[in-house]
Amino acid sequence: MPGRFEYKYLVPDKLRDEIRAAMRPYVKVDPFAAKQGKNEYTVRSVYYDTHDFSCYDEKHAGVKVRKKFRIRGYDTPGKDSVVFLEIKRKYNNNIEKNRAPMLAEDLATALEGGNIDDSIISFSGNGKEKKDAQRFLYHYNRRRLRPAVLVIYDREPFFSKFDPKVRLTFDKNVRSTLFPSLGMLYKEHQIKYAMPGHFILEVKFFTGLPHWILRILERYQLKRMALSKYTICLDSHNGPRKFRYGLTVDRSPYRTQAPALNNQYAL
Repeated sequence: MPGRFEYKYLVPDKLRDEIRAAMRPYVKVDPFAAKQGKNEYTVRSVYYDTHDFSCYDEKHAGVKVRKKFRIRGYDTPGKDSVVFLEIKRKYNNNIEKNRAPMLAEDLATALEGGNIDDSIISFSGNGKEKKDAQRFLYHYNRRRLRPAVLVIYDREPFFSKFDPKVRLTFDKNVRSTLFPSLGMLYKEHQIKYAMPGHFILEVKFFTGLPHWILRILERYQLKRMALSKYTICLDSHNGPRKFRYGLTVDRSPYRTQAPALNNQYAL
Protein backbone atom coordinates (compact mmCIF):
# COMPACT_ATOMS: atom_id res chain seq x y z
CA MET A 1 0.00 0.00 0.00
CA PRO A 2 1.39 3.45 -0.89
CA GLY A 3 2.15 5.87 1.91
CA ARG A 4 -0.40 8.37 3.05
CA PHE A 5 -0.42 12.13 2.65
CA GLU A 6 -0.15 14.41 5.68
CA TYR A 7 -1.15 18.08 5.33
CA LYS A 8 -0.61 20.53 8.18
CA TYR A 9 -2.11 23.94 8.97
CA LEU A 10 -1.25 26.44 11.70
CA VAL A 11 -4.51 27.69 13.21
CA PRO A 12 -5.23 30.36 15.86
CA ASP A 13 -6.75 28.90 19.02
CA LYS A 14 -9.70 31.31 18.71
CA LEU A 15 -10.91 29.36 15.64
CA ARG A 16 -10.79 25.91 17.23
CA ASP A 17 -14.41 25.75 18.41
CA GLU A 18 -15.71 27.09 15.08
CA ILE A 19 -13.72 24.60 13.02
CA ARG A 20 -14.71 21.72 15.29
CA ALA A 21 -18.37 22.69 14.86
CA ALA A 22 -17.96 22.92 11.08
CA MET A 23 -16.44 19.42 11.04
CA ARG A 24 -18.98 17.80 13.34
CA PRO A 25 -21.45 16.55 10.68
CA TYR A 26 -18.63 14.73 8.86
CA VAL A 27 -16.48 13.18 11.61
CA LYS A 28 -16.54 10.96 14.67
CA VAL A 29 -14.13 11.00 17.59
CA ASP A 30 -11.30 8.47 17.55
CA PRO A 31 -12.48 5.61 19.86
CA PHE A 32 -9.18 5.62 21.79
CA ALA A 33 -9.61 9.31 22.61
CA ALA A 34 -13.27 8.82 23.48
CA LYS A 35 -12.24 6.31 26.15
CA GLN A 36 -10.10 8.95 27.85
CA GLY A 37 -13.20 10.93 28.80
CA LYS A 38 -12.14 14.26 27.24
CA ASN A 39 -12.02 13.15 23.59
CA GLU A 40 -8.29 13.76 23.58
CA TYR A 41 -5.03 12.25 24.78
CA THR A 42 -1.47 13.40 25.37
CA VAL A 43 1.29 12.40 22.94
CA ARG A 44 4.87 12.21 24.27
CA SER A 45 7.82 11.66 21.94
CA VAL A 46 11.55 11.68 22.53
CA TYR A 47 13.08 12.58 19.16
CA TYR A 48 16.53 11.25 18.33
CA ASP A 49 19.15 12.77 16.07
CA THR A 50 22.81 12.38 15.21
CA HIS A 51 25.57 14.29 17.03
CA ASP A 52 25.54 16.91 14.24
CA PHE A 53 21.72 17.14 13.94
CA SER A 54 21.51 15.67 10.46
CA CYS A 55 17.74 14.98 10.74
CA TYR A 56 17.14 18.59 11.80
CA ASP A 57 19.30 19.95 8.97
CA GLU A 58 17.61 17.74 6.36
CA LYS A 59 14.20 19.10 7.36
CA HIS A 60 15.35 22.73 7.16
CA ALA A 61 17.04 22.05 3.83
CA GLY A 62 13.83 20.55 2.41
CA VAL A 63 15.39 17.19 1.61
CA LYS A 64 12.66 15.22 -0.17
CA VAL A 65 13.53 11.78 1.24
CA ARG A 66 14.28 11.77 4.94
CA LYS A 67 13.63 10.01 8.26
CA LYS A 68 12.80 10.96 11.83
CA PHE A 69 13.47 8.68 14.78
CA ARG A 70 11.48 8.79 17.99
CA ILE A 71 10.24 6.85 20.99
CA ARG A 72 6.58 7.58 21.64
CA GLY A 73 4.32 7.10 24.64
CA TYR A 74 0.87 8.34 25.60
CA ASP A 75 -0.80 10.04 28.56
CA THR A 76 0.65 9.05 31.96
CA PRO A 77 2.67 5.96 32.91
CA GLY A 78 1.03 2.86 34.26
CA LYS A 79 1.97 -0.70 35.13
CA ASP A 80 1.53 -1.92 31.54
CA SER A 81 2.44 1.27 29.65
CA VAL A 82 3.31 0.64 26.02
CA VAL A 83 5.85 2.71 24.10
CA PHE A 84 6.67 2.63 20.40
CA LEU A 85 9.98 2.63 18.55
CA GLU A 86 9.19 4.67 15.45
CA ILE A 87 10.79 5.70 12.19
CA LYS A 88 8.75 8.26 10.28
CA ARG A 89 9.72 8.27 6.62
CA LYS A 90 8.97 11.04 4.15
CA TYR A 91 9.17 10.37 0.42
CA ASN A 92 8.36 13.66 -1.30
CA ASN A 93 4.72 14.11 -0.19
CA ASN A 94 4.14 10.57 1.11
CA ILE A 95 4.50 9.47 4.72
CA GLU A 96 5.27 5.93 5.90
CA LYS A 97 6.07 4.59 9.37
CA ASN A 98 7.92 1.70 10.96
CA ARG A 99 6.39 1.19 14.40
CA ALA A 100 7.24 -1.39 17.06
CA PRO A 101 5.38 -1.54 20.41
CA MET A 102 6.88 -2.80 23.65
CA LEU A 103 6.35 -2.39 27.38
CA ALA A 104 8.02 0.74 28.71
CA GLU A 105 9.80 -1.32 31.33
CA ASP A 106 11.62 -3.27 28.57
CA LEU A 107 12.84 -0.21 26.69
CA ALA A 108 16.18 0.30 28.43
CA THR A 109 17.15 -3.33 27.84
CA ALA A 110 16.29 -3.05 24.15
CA LEU A 111 18.42 0.06 23.70
CA GLU A 112 21.31 -1.55 25.51
CA GLY A 113 21.37 -4.29 22.88
CA GLY A 114 19.39 -6.93 24.73
CA ASN A 115 17.29 -9.63 23.11
CA ILE A 116 14.09 -8.06 21.82
CA ASP A 117 12.32 -11.28 20.87
CA ASP A 118 10.29 -11.37 24.08
CA SER A 119 9.87 -7.59 24.33
CA ILE A 120 8.10 -6.68 21.10
CA ILE A 121 4.31 -6.82 21.18
CA SER A 122 2.95 -8.28 17.96
CA PHE A 123 -0.44 -7.21 16.62
CA SER A 124 0.00 -8.25 13.00
CA GLY A 125 1.01 -11.87 13.54
CA ASN A 126 3.43 -11.67 10.60
CA GLY A 127 6.56 -10.44 12.39
CA LYS A 128 6.34 -6.87 11.09
CA GLU A 129 6.70 -5.32 14.54
CA LYS A 130 9.93 -7.21 15.24
CA LYS A 131 11.37 -6.17 11.88
CA ASP A 132 10.41 -2.56 12.57
CA ALA A 133 12.14 -2.73 15.96
CA GLN A 134 15.28 -4.18 14.38
CA ARG A 135 15.22 -1.41 11.77
CA PHE A 136 14.97 1.27 14.47
CA LEU A 137 17.80 -0.31 16.48
CA TYR A 138 19.96 -0.59 13.37
CA HIS A 139 19.77 3.17 12.81
CA TYR A 140 20.02 3.88 16.54
CA ASN A 141 23.38 2.12 16.67
CA ARG A 142 24.65 2.79 13.15
CA ARG A 143 24.02 6.54 13.34
CA ARG A 144 24.76 6.85 17.06
CA LEU A 145 21.39 8.48 17.64
CA ARG A 146 20.90 10.50 20.81
CA PRO A 147 17.83 12.11 22.41
CA ALA A 148 17.51 15.71 21.18
CA VAL A 149 14.13 16.91 22.45
CA LEU A 150 11.01 15.67 24.23
CA VAL A 151 7.91 16.92 22.38
CA ILE A 152 4.53 16.83 24.15
CA TYR A 153 1.11 17.90 22.91
CA ASP A 154 -2.58 17.26 23.53
CA ARG A 155 -4.34 15.67 20.56
CA GLU A 156 -8.02 15.73 19.58
CA PRO A 157 -8.36 13.04 16.88
CA PHE A 158 -11.25 12.48 14.47
CA PHE A 159 -12.07 10.06 11.65
CA SER A 160 -14.26 10.82 8.66
CA LYS A 161 -17.67 9.15 8.95
CA PHE A 162 -17.55 8.40 5.24
CA ASP A 163 -13.93 7.25 4.81
CA PRO A 164 -12.10 5.89 7.91
CA LYS A 165 -8.78 6.37 6.12
CA VAL A 166 -9.24 10.15 6.42
CA ARG A 167 -8.06 11.35 9.82
CA LEU A 168 -7.96 14.84 11.29
CA THR A 169 -6.25 15.93 14.49
CA PHE A 170 -6.04 19.11 16.54
CA ASP A 171 -2.57 19.12 18.14
CA LYS A 172 -2.68 21.63 20.99
CA ASN A 173 -0.35 23.01 23.64
CA VAL A 174 2.82 21.91 21.84
CA ARG A 175 5.60 21.99 24.39
CA SER A 176 9.05 20.50 24.86
CA THR A 177 12.13 19.86 26.96
CA LEU A 178 15.59 20.06 25.45
CA PHE A 179 18.07 17.16 25.56
CA PRO A 180 15.95 14.84 27.75
CA SER A 181 16.93 11.57 29.29
CA LEU A 182 14.68 8.71 28.27
CA GLY A 183 13.37 8.56 31.83
CA MET A 184 11.73 11.96 31.25
CA LEU A 185 9.24 10.61 28.68
CA TYR A 186 6.33 10.93 31.11
CA LYS A 187 7.56 14.05 32.89
CA GLU A 188 7.20 17.76 32.16
CA HIS A 189 10.41 19.33 33.40
CA GLN A 190 11.61 22.75 32.21
CA ILE A 191 8.84 22.78 29.62
CA LYS A 192 8.71 25.50 26.97
CA TYR A 193 5.63 26.15 24.83
CA ALA A 194 6.46 26.39 21.15
CA MET A 195 3.46 28.12 19.53
CA PRO A 196 1.41 30.04 22.11
CA GLY A 197 -2.04 30.93 20.83
CA HIS A 198 -2.01 28.36 17.99
CA PHE A 199 -2.61 24.68 17.31
CA ILE A 200 -1.72 22.44 14.38
CA LEU A 201 -4.51 20.94 12.29
CA GLU A 202 -3.30 17.77 10.56
CA VAL A 203 -5.23 16.04 7.79
CA LYS A 204 -4.11 12.51 6.85
CA PHE A 205 -5.44 10.71 3.80
CA PHE A 206 -4.50 8.28 1.02
CA THR A 207 -6.25 9.51 -2.13
CA GLY A 208 -7.67 13.02 -2.10
CA LEU A 209 -9.07 15.61 0.31
CA PRO A 210 -12.85 15.36 0.64
CA HIS A 211 -14.80 18.40 -0.57
CA TRP A 212 -16.09 19.16 2.91
CA ILE A 213 -12.51 19.55 4.19
CA LEU A 214 -11.60 21.76 1.24
CA ARG A 215 -14.60 23.98 2.02
CA ILE A 216 -13.53 24.37 5.64
CA LEU A 217 -9.95 25.18 4.65
CA GLU A 218 -11.22 27.79 2.20
CA ARG A 219 -13.73 29.29 4.65
CA TYR A 220 -11.07 29.90 7.29
CA GLN A 221 -8.34 30.74 4.76
CA LEU A 222 -6.04 28.00 6.06
CA LYS A 223 -2.88 27.50 4.04
CA ARG A 224 -0.90 24.29 4.02
CA MET A 225 2.47 24.68 5.74
CA ALA A 226 5.60 22.56 6.23
CA LEU A 227 5.28 22.21 10.01
CA SER A 228 7.57 19.89 11.95
CA LYS A 229 6.97 19.73 15.69
CA TYR A 230 10.50 18.37 16.07
CA THR A 231 12.24 21.32 14.41
CA ILE A 232 9.79 23.90 15.80
CA CYS A 233 10.44 22.72 19.35
CA LEU A 234 14.20 22.55 18.88
CA ASP A 235 14.16 26.07 17.45
CA SER A 236 12.08 27.33 20.39
CA HIS A 237 15.01 26.38 22.65
CA ASN A 238 17.67 27.40 20.11
CA GLY A 239 18.77 23.81 20.69
CA PRO A 240 21.13 22.97 17.80
CA ARG A 241 22.97 26.27 18.25
CA LYS A 242 23.41 25.63 21.98
CA PHE A 243 24.84 22.20 21.34
CA ARG A 244 27.04 23.21 18.43
CA TYR A 245 28.52 26.15 20.28
CA GLY A 246 29.71 24.55 23.43
CA LEU A 247 26.91 23.05 25.50
CA THR A 248 28.08 19.66 26.76
CA VAL A 249 25.18 17.24 27.12
CA ASP A 250 25.17 13.50 27.76
CA ARG A 251 22.46 12.42 25.32
CA SER A 252 23.17 8.68 25.15
CA PRO A 253 22.33 7.30 28.59
CA TYR A 254 21.73 3.70 27.54
CA ARG A 255 24.13 2.97 24.70
CA THR A 256 27.23 1.06 25.63
CA GLN A 257 28.95 -0.84 22.83
CA ALA A 258 27.16 -1.06 19.50
CA PRO A 259 26.19 -4.62 18.55
CA ALA A 260 26.98 -6.18 15.20
CA LEU A 261 24.82 -4.47 12.58
CA ASN A 262 22.65 -6.22 10.00
CA ASN A 263 22.69 -4.07 6.86
CA GLN A 264 19.35 -5.42 5.62
CA TYR A 265 17.73 -2.81 7.87
CA ALA A 266 19.61 0.15 6.41
CA LEU A 267 16.64 1.39 4.34
